[in-house]
Amino acid sequence: MPIKVLMNPEQRQKYIDMLLELDGLSHIKENSKAAYCPISLTSTPDELKEEIKSRQKILMEGVLGVAGITAYDPGSAPFSPDKNLTSQPNEIYVADSGKIVGARFFVGHNILPSTGQGIEAEKAKIYNRISVMLMDKNIRVSRMQPHRAIYLQYDNFKTEADKFIPLFEMLQEYEPGMGFNDQLPVLLGFHKKNGRIVDLEEEIYKEFPFLQYKYDGHVPIIKLRSENPELFYEK
Repeated sequence: MPIKVLMNPEQRQKYIDMLLELDGLSHIKENSKAAYCPISLTSTPDELKEEIKSRQKILMEGVLGVAGITAYDPGSAPFSPDKNLTSQPNEIYVADSGKIVGARFFVGHNILPSTGQGIEAEKAKIYNRISVMLMDKNIRVSRMQPHRAIYLQYDNFKTEADKFIPLFEMLQEYEPGMGFNDQLPVLLGFHKKNGRIVDLEEEIYKEFPFLQYKYDGHVPIIKLRSENPELFYEK
């Protein structure tokens, strides 16, 4: 079946303007050269924090930065739980929502059960960001993964990061939209020069088949242990 367009770039702007007004974020303007890079923070085990931060740095500086995209890291922001535990949930929600809707791209690693991108990923989908989820093929994660996003996988991000640079250069050639591809909700791309309309994930898989994400239920999950299970029982 042909691709069905629900929202083209012109309709998208009207739609986003309405959402911004409803969320009290009308003062936020989208930067087509910016990315919000979610990261697992609140429940990340201490022994994994350095690895998570390392992959984040490579993504932000070695991939997005090289592709001409400025990345925002909530892990180093003033509201990070490693720096600030006094700000209230409503303040955090508004601040992070503003950063998400202010960036065209939403790009992060989906590795841990607490991904740092659950609510954020839904926000990015609703606001029609170009969401790119990076999956480690050696780690199985939840199958509850939002539509209208591009799922990619790697074996060793440190050695394969360069492969993602041309992908993000290519994505910048498109304006995002929403639609269906054979009844599947998809993230559409409208080529800025020739007007060609594509299912962005499908198009990326054609150009970069070696990065295509394939779920494997036999791959192990990261098993985490609680250091303070007494919180369940002490009253």
